Amino acid sequence: MRLKPPALTVAFSDPIPEVPPSAPQATPQPPPVTPLTSKPSPSAEPRIAIPIIEYRGLCHTFQALATSQSILTQQITALRAHQEHIVATQAQHTAILRQIQHHLGIILAPEHAITSPPEPS
Repeated sequence: MRLKPPALTVAFSDPIPEVPPSAPQATPQPPPVTPLTSKPSPSAEPRIAIPIIEYRGLCHTFQALATSQSILTQQITALRAHQEHIVATQAQHTAILRQIQHHLGIILAPEHAITSPPEPS
């Protein structure tokens, strides 16, 4: 006689985030079937059963989080490239300004001197 563990029920307090339509949709796969053995391994994690609708909801949430992480990573990369471009442009402008000041014979006191921009971290 086989005993089936009770189904786990979880109440979600937050709505499941929607995946943008442009993001590829992953088809939730049913959980793998594990054959029953007469004696479980002592190192094996205890198993629980959850309703398929909850499993699909978790798969959808995971896909939404993975998509969001990918989008954020791309945006961070683009922002870093843009920041590097701005710093390089600022350095060029500072060098040009110093050349103009030198050409005009303008000597600034140290507290008014233009300093080099800090390097991005």
